[in-house]
Amino acid sequence: MSATMKKTIGLLMTFLSAIGFFVSIFFMVEIWHYRLPVTNQLESGLQISSSILQTTDDGLVVINQVVKNVYTSTQTLNEATIAFGQAMTSTSQFMGTAGNLVGDDLVSTITSTQRALSSAQASATVIDDVLTGLSKLPLIGLSYQPTVPLNTALSNVSASLDPVQLSLKQFQGDLQSTRTDMQLVGNQILGLNTQILTINQNLLQAETTIANYRSQVSTLIASIDKARSSLPTWITAVAWVLTLLIVWLVLIQAGTFLQGISFITEQPPRSNEQDQST
Repeated sequence: MSATMKKTIGLLMTFLSAIGFFVSIFFMVEIWHYRLPVTNQLESGLQISSSILQTTDDGLVVINQVVKNVYTSTQTLNEATIAFGQAMTSTSQFMGTAGNLVGDDLVSTITSTQRALSSAQASATVIDDVLTGLSKLPLIGLSYQPTVPLNTALSNVSASLDPVQLSLKQFQGDLQSTRTDMQLVGNQILGLNTQILTINQNLLQAETTIANYRSQVSTLIASIDKARSSLPTWITAVAWVLTLLIVWLVLIQAGTFLQGISFITEQPPRSNEQDQST
């Protein structure tokens, strides 16, 4: 290789090494400069996630209380239907009062119950969406795949009340049209009691689903709190790893720089004629 070519390569090596050196130093400074801001931003994001989850848990508590109230109402309704059937077998005079109870009071109770369930279902849908969004965050590592979503469970409860209203309306018509067909009405009351038992089963399933939701939310909150406490350590460790990597690159660049200097300062070999003249 000619001396001119070596000097050209040496100049190029020293130039690129110098640029690489300053770029490496720049990145090293920036890494430690942004370490705290990045840590603060991540901690802020985790704090927001924890607050959202805590609000979600509070919402689940409210929904659970609504479900318990509805369950109490259905239990009361069940007891009322049983007492109503016994009363119908004992006296026909009770039919007029019973018709008003079935067609008006109990239907109004079921309508109020369905309104409460509809409000709870809307809140449950928001909670489902929040947990589904959080499960997609890679930092949290949540696997959120409920067998029966809470809003679906509540919807099943509300839907199971619809045939109860129709049955009660039919009962009212039967009571108004005839007071003698006691056996038919008694059988219908037994069917209504079966439907109420189905409602209670759906409510118990909804309570179980709420308990599972709260367990998952509690796990998420604990995971986020743990991540927040260890986040500064992890960020600092990453910064040190990147710093050591940059130092290693700087050392390589220093070697390239020195090799380039040696190419530039290297003296060309003397020719034979110069040696003879000497």
